[in-house]
Amino acid sequence: MKGAQNVIMYVLTPREKEAKKQLIAAAASKLFQKNDFNQISMAQIAHESGVAKGTLFNYFKTKENIFMYLLLSGYQDYLKEVRQRFQKAASITSWNDFTAFLLEQNHLLIRERPDLLRLNALRGPILEAAADREQTLAGREKLYEINQQLGQAIAARITLLSVKQASHLFIIQSAIISGLMNMMNLDEFHHDQLPVDFNGFQIDLEQEANQIMLFYLQGLQQKLEGTK
Repeated sequence: MKGAQNVIMYVLTPREKEAKKQLIAAAASKLFQKNDFNQISMAQIAHESGVAKGTLFNYFKTKENIFMYLLLSGYQDYLKEVRQRFQKAASITSWNDFTAFLLEQNHLLIRERPDLLRLNALRGPILEAAADREQTLAGREKLYEINQQLGQAIAARITLLSVKQASHLFIIQSAIISGLMNMMNLDEFHHDQLPVDFNGFQIDLEQEANQIMLFYLQGLQQKLEGTK
């Protein structure tokens, strides 16, 4: 038609879509470093990322889906880092050396990835209720694959362990730390100290996580050596 204007629709490439997705996730992560989950809105994430709110929903249907993605991708990155550190530490061949290595991973996870631990605490009670099932499944499948690769690298050198047993250790690690975190701060209410002496409720997260992990590893070693 005369006078009609041609409209050119620009379609993002897969690489550009992934970059946009990462931009949104990074913005949500930045907000999570300073705020509780309930204080963060999709509008804030859109503003922080510079993405229109309508566009945001094309990538993540819910806020919970964004943070589930951060949790799964964060653990994927963490396990990759553990595998890289293990592969570089060629001197780790004995059970005692491997035990020291695992306890060091506790330290690094607790001290360097506190946001990942906070996200893990939200997974069951909050995130799974509104996260996208298909995207979550895809993220867990990828996490499982990386976990198995880590187990293979460890079992190849620590022959007392099977691949399944080696990879399962990091599920145990997460369970120990998450369980302790769930029981922390019983002497507080909404970050305020309660006016009662609840010293017995106080938990040193790293110290007690290491102690429990050490007990677990000692029991596992005795069991495995007893079956050989």
